[in-house]
Formats: sequence, C-alpha cells, structure tokens
Amino acid sequence: MTFKIRSHSAALLSSLALVSPSLGCGSDGASEGNNTLEGIGSEDVGDTGGSMGGGDGDGDGDGDGDGDGTSDGDGDTGDGDGDGDPTGPKFDTLASPDGGGDACGGGGGNATLTGTVFAPNGTIPVIGALVYVSNTEPEGIPDSVYCDECIELECGVDFTQTDVNGNFSLSTKSGAGKYLVVQKGQFLRVTPIEVAAGVTDLPDAMVELPGEWNPANGLYIPKIAVANGSYDRIEDALGKFGLGDTVISNFEESTIPGTQNFDLWDNGRNPALDGFPSQGSMTQLISDPAQLAKYHIIFVPCSSDTHSDQLTPQRIQNIQDWVAAGGRWYVSDWSNEFMWKVFPEYQNFYGGTDADLGSYDSLANILDDGLLEWLEALPDPLKDINPLNDEFHPTLYQLPQVMTVDNWSGIQYPLPEILVDDGMGGQVNVGHKAWLEGPGSGGIIGNAIHPLTVTGQYGCGKIQFTSYHTAEFFDYVGLSPQELVLIYTILEIGVCQQDFPPPAG
Repeated sequence: MTFKIRSHSAALLSSLALVSPSLGCGSDGASEGNNTLEGIGSEDVGDTGGSMGGGDGDGDGDGDGDGDGTSDGDGDTGDGDGDGDPTGPKFDTLASPDGGGDACGGGGGNATLTGTVFAPNGTIPVIGALVYVSNTEPEGIPDSVYCDECIELECGVDFTQTDVNGNFSLSTKSGAGKYLVVQKGQFLRVTPIEVAAGVTDLPDAMVELPGEWNPANGLYIPKIAVANGSYDRIEDALGKFGLGDTVISNFEESTIPGTQNFDLWDNGRNPALDGFPSQGSMTQLISDPAQLAKYHIIFVPCSSDTHSDQLTPQRIQNIQDWVAAGGRWYVSDWSNEFMWKVFPEYQNFYGGTDADLGSYDSLANILDDGLLEWLEALPDPLKDINPLNDEFHPTLYQLPQVMTVDNWSGIQYPLPEILVDDGMGGQVNVGHKAWLEGPGSGGIIGNAIHPLTVTGQYGCGKIQFTSYHTAEFFDYVGLSPQELVLIYTILEIGVCQQDFPPPAG
C-alpha cells in the first residue's frame, strides 16, 4: 500500500486521502484494488461543476456530462468512453479510516487512541484530519510560503483520519517517547505522548487543531494576511473560527483586537479604526515579494476599489509568483478585480471589467458531496444561530440547498478548462471547481444558475472566489452557513497536492 503525505522539503508529514471504491472518485480506483493514497482532500483538481451526486460532468460546469472525454467531473481526465480510465491523478477524502494497517507493518498494536478533532474554537468538528503516532518528532510547518507536495508516508506509521463528526480511533503500539500528531492542512499539533496499553480516550485539548503559531509547544497554523476591506468582516469570522478571542455584546460577536493570530493590511479600511494594528496598505503588500512570502494564506474580502486600481503588471506578477510557490489566495465579491485581473483565464465575470453588481441572495445547491455530508452532520447549534440573535439568519435545515446572502458579483458558466502538463505525458485541468451554484435575482445575471464558490489550482498554490460576503452584512453572534462553507473549503485547499506548472501565458 502506498501512502502519500505532504512535504515542504523531503519529509514533512501531512494530510492523507484514500481513493476508496465506496467514494465519489470514480470506479476506476476501485478496479485497481490497491487503495492507493494520493491525497489532497475532497477538492478534485479539475472538477468544474456538475450536479451533486449525479453522473459524470463534462468539465464545462453545466453538469450535463457530454461524454466528450474532456473531464469526467471528478478531476480525472477520461477517454470519453464512459469506462473511467484513469490518465490523471485522483484525489479524494472522506476515507474510511483503516487504522494504518498496511503491508509494511503499520496498524497492529496493543493500544487504541480515540478522540474528536475540533477546529481551534473547540466546537466545529473537523473531517479528514490526519491522526498518527510517530517514534520521531515530525518537522513543523515552514514559517513562509512553500510548495506543499504530497509524498510517501514512512512505512509502519500508525495513522487514521477523522470521520464526518471529527471522531477517530487509532490502533497503535504502547510505549514511551512517542509523538501524537494531528493535522489538517497547515494546522498541525505535535504532542509528546506515552501511549498506554488498552483504550485511551484523549482529551479535546490534546487533539484540537491549534489556534496559534507556537512551534516551541508543537503548535502550527498557516500564516494569514487579511486585506481589511470596507465591508466584509472576515476578521470576525476568523476569530469565531478560533484564530482569536471574541466578545459578544448587543447580539454582535467581534474579534478582540490584540488576540488575533493573523495580520491585517489596509485595503479600503484602516485596521486601526477597529483597534487592530495595521501592517501597511494592500498595495505595499503586493509590491513586495518578501512580504508576500511571509504568508501561507491571503484573504481579500469585499471592499472598494482603492487598491485594486494599483494592480500593475509587476504587482500581478508578484501575486502569481506567490501563489505558484504554494500560496492560497482568497477573494470575495466586490474585490473581484483581485481575481479577474490577476488570474483572468480562470473565469468570466458578469459585467466583464465592471463586475461590481448590486446585492442579491441566492438559494444555492451544494455540489460537493464531502461538504454536504459535513454540513448535514453538524450539531444543531451550528446549523441554526437564530436562537443567539435578535434577527433572522439562514440555517442549514434546507440541505442540500443553503441560502447565501449578500452576493455582489457573479462568475459565468461554463467554467474554462485550464490544461497544464501533468508530468506523465498528459494534461490535467486545474481550472475552477464549483462548490456551490445558484440563481441570480434580476439585473445583469437574471435568474441564471452560476457558481457561487469556486476554487482552482495555480502552480503549487490555490485560488478561491466567493460571490458573496464571507460574513453576512451585519454583525451577529455565531457562524453563518456561508462562513461554515468558507471554513470547510479553506481547510480543504490547505492540504497537500501535486505541483503542476502554472498555465502558460
């Protein structure tokens, strides 16, 4: 059995993904009968739409599956005959944890470790987190941008993955001098442990994803920059996720300045106006490759056009180089210039170069099975935050549909195919995958169904766009459905992947 994990040099351990015959990765993986682990998570490279749970898509995002061999909707390049011949890499998650049993000696033992992995806030269960026991301390997360490629896991390591509720059960060997490792993407916790014989239920504090960068104590998180915008309050969403402390007052929950484990840059609103230290302007950040290199993820939420007007060819190249080196680039609604100017071949916006539209809500269909299963399994307090507030907010009780509010732009179908060399003599589509799609409501979009959340790959990095605010327009208590979708997709695009070249030109 082959294991693939992530590395920034040659030996850094990371997330796994099992190609399972019971999962939505195509029957081709099952026919090989070897359960090859080749993972990046549930985001299938090149999956650009298609009906959730339906047949093969054709890669054009309309979900009709024309059998032309371009793409079968799950990221594999097909031959058009419907037999699912694999000619490209397969990626999946939601694996059935197997306790690390393999042909080279893992998985056996006289001890069992159980527990539940939560997000840094201690309440959101994390699906597909890697849990393993090592006899040597693993390398940590680099403190600058890096290419997070998947490599083989050392033979004999006992591992498992968390299920949809964040639970795991790991069979291993008892003994002292070991390390318990919990990881999802660039969130990593390493804890020295003496494994006792028998069953040990580990405390939440020992397996929770960390919320701070503290390598001395085995805690790693992605280095994050937030382009502080005029409207969208992603700094509060990150605080509620557990990357800062929050305070609740008058039915509003906000991140407490000074507790945030991320940097804020002025992109239309000076962070100092809300009590946060400012690192400078967004224009300064994208003008300086050395500053960009300090971060693993950069969020560019909704804002005015103050700094998007400063996207010169050199600054665009700086962003592209940073993403190609492994950076994760997130953009939402009225900051769409930071997507279509920087990565123009990946999408076409309604309105073209004037893509800032009026506000609309959209009842979205969830296109990704893993995301849907996770949302369905969330506890009721996360599905409905209305009891905590004095105004109505969307809930998760309409699944497989979810209401998204405060959409201010829109990407058109079909989503372009972006073909690059796969390193094996063929090509792979690294273009956008649609996670949610829904109708507009008049205006330039009309009632056309279009993608509301997309992610694509550029070099060794990822790009993501949402047509809606990260958070709803007004402040409130708890995480809204669209914030939960953001958390899921951000965790997924953070896991290891194959390093493809950026598109030519």
